[in-house]
Amino acid sequence: MENNHIEEKPKAPFRALIRGFIIEMIVYGALLVVYFSFGLRYLEAPLTNLFGENLVLYAFVGLGLIVTQVFILEFITSLLFDFLGLHRLGK
Repeated sequence: MENNHIEEKPKAPFRALIRGFIIEMIVYGALLVVYFSFGLRYLEAPLTNLFGENLVLYAFVGLGLIVTQVFILEFITSLLFDFLGLHRLGK
């Protein structure tokens, strides 16, 4: 007789997930404000020049900046949540 039970990961309590979600949104918000402040200060002139000179290259640079930002923010928040021992949604 076979045992067809599928093992499930233990799920974190709902309140812990909501608390983690709220903390994650606060961390993302703070990191985005810092990134936005420094990005405007240091990237405004080069991106404006690039927009005027080569629009296609500007589009690829913009997409590259967006993708880079996603990876950096995810890396920082993952480290922070692992360090604090908090649960993450989808993990």
